[in-house]
Amino acid sequence: MAVEIPMPRLSDTMEQGTVARWLKHEGDRVAEGDVIAEIDTDKATMELTAFEDGVLLKILVGEGESADLGTTIALIGSEGEEVPEAAPPLEQREGAAPSDTGQREPEPAEPVARPSQPTEEVKASPIARRMATDAGLDLRGLAGRGSGPDGRIVKVDVERALGAEGVPVAQTAAPGPTPATGQTPASDEVIEATPMLRAVAQRMSESKATVPHFYLDAEIDVSRTLEVREELNQALADEGEKVSVNDLVVRAVALALIEHPKFHRSWDDGKLVLHKSAHVGIAVALDDGLIVPVLRSVEQKSVREIARESRDLAERARAGKLRQSEIEGGTFTVSNLGMFGIPSFSAVVNPPEPGILAVGAAVRRAVVEGDTVEIRSIMAVTLSVDHRATSGAEGARLLASIKRRLEQPLLLLA
Repeated sequence: MAVEIPMPRLSDTMEQGTVARWLKHEGDRVAEGDVIAEIDTDKATMELTAFEDGVLLKILVGEGESADLGTTIALIGSEGEEVPEAAPPLEQREGAAPSDTGQREPEPAEPVARPSQPTEEVKASPIARRMATDAGLDLRGLAGRGSGPDGRIVKVDVERALGAEGVPVAQTAAPGPTPATGQTPASDEVIEATPMLRAVAQRMSESKATVPHFYLDAEIDVSRTLEVREELNQALADEGEKVSVNDLVVRAVALALIEHPKFHRSWDDGKLVLHKSAHVGIAVALDDGLIVPVLRSVEQKSVREIARESRDLAERARAGKLRQSEIEGGTFTVSNLGMFGIPSFSAVVNPPEPGILAVGAAVRRAVVEGDTVEIRSIMAVTLSVDHRATSGAEGARLLASIKRRLEQPLLLLA
């Protein structure tokens, strides 16, 4: 009997996943542990592995389509096994929770009636049905001519049909009014946010609404740090390794966190979680979003180890190859926009972490040293802190510790 492959939970906040790419195709043999698909979640692109040996009999959710957790996205069975013609019930594929009687709960009436879509005679993905319903498109006109398996109608088929009928595809998303007119200008395009962008928006909104932030600014003379970095990179050139300023900042942060345990703790519903090891997240910008892979136990790693692991995590983050465990469990985050020339900025705390350090560009400027004026490289940083977890004084001590290590960078190599 065919085994259903459900949309799995690949992150702690995931509610829906999108099939980015099928690596196995219908009729291919698969073994337990084989990677059969890549799934876009709210945090990253994750690999979906098979948990059964057999043949990939049927793909029910095509590339670019989304499905709720638990929705059947494929069937694996024995070679030559007959596959039921009907796909899983619509309520299962759209992730609706059935009632105790097995019947789907009635949906609330909408203020404006929309044409219902046939469920029996037309094979279509949930997102295709929603798009068609919103646009008033009857899917029966596309029945059997879809791009999905066995002519199943998918998102791209609805987009083509809407374009052919002269209906702007952008109208299939729910447009929001502009403040001035209450209408979305015809020249504007409205698109669906990716699961990652939605998750970032929700998480940051919750952080600003529920976490009492305070901010501490400091200027750090990184002239010597830049010199040490240059010396390190010259020495490592033959080995093909390279150390970034951010690697040195991450090392300084980790050592400071261990030195100041009263800062290195998280607020958890009236309790404080004391962190014994510094797991530092590094914010990585993607083409359409942001992800924070985590370096584990940084206080135990050398600058070279931090550089290698940071580069590997960033490369795999941009390629969508991170594992779930690599984006969870951070105890602090470093966000660096210095490479974009931003002199200073403030970042939003990523709960339940107690703080985040925003790092700006190192700027050459005149500095008074005793009776002389020297040109030094000054880097502005801002520490954003959860005031529930710690105090202003502890934040100031942490920032002073980071500053001391970056102004005396040989401490980072000890």
